[in-house]
Amino acid sequence: MKQLKWDWFDHRTDLPQWLTSRIGQIVVEWTVLERELEELIQMLLNTDIGFSRIVSNRLNAQNRVLAAYSLIEWYVYHGKLKSTFLHEFNKLAKRVGKTQPKRDMVAHSLWALIERKWCVLKLRGQRPTPELGPEMEKLSRAFLPQKEFFSREKLDTIIQEIITNARAIEDFRERVYRAPREQYQYEPPKYARRRRSTKKNNTVTGSV
Repeated sequence: MKQLKWDWFDHRTDLPQWLTSRIGQIVVEWTVLERELEELIQMLLNTDIGFSRIVSNRLNAQNRVLAAYSLIEWYVYHGKLKSTFLHEFNKLAKRVGKTQPKRDMVAHSLWALIERKWCVLKLRGQRPTPELGPEMEKLSRAFLPQKEFFSREKLDTIIQEIITNARAIEDFRERVYRAPREQYQYEPPKYARRRRSTKKNNTVTGSV
């Protein structure tokens, strides 16, 4: 069977400022997204804030999405929310699910500079290998890691995607809170939610 080319990957931590600032921004924005999900869960639990914080404290984004979805199901089942809220959150959950692998790849991967381009080493999941078919249509990245290159623009796109999803969760929660069929003990906190701009003239620039 034909084998794929194996490349040496020299792991580095001397990343340029434009890259480290964007990695940091992705991590920070994702934490805010998780916080928006936590607020949604706390509201839907509709109990003392101390209890709801304990329940949602150690859940990751995926588990928070599942918990929120199940809670919304309960409200719809008992006639306390319209089913449109459930359908809307299902679409939002899928968007978050598509964004998370991008965030995880940036936040948890090793970095290297190859041919003056920065890239990460993907070690999880499987990579499509049509060139090895039909015997092996996919190959584990644990066995043969895979590179993925990143530019400023690609990272900015991920940042904006996370921000958009976080804002959508915030907006969704506010509309559920105002729904007339239920009175919540939860009171929305007065967050400023200041965000760093991802516009070209406001991003950190630098060179490799």
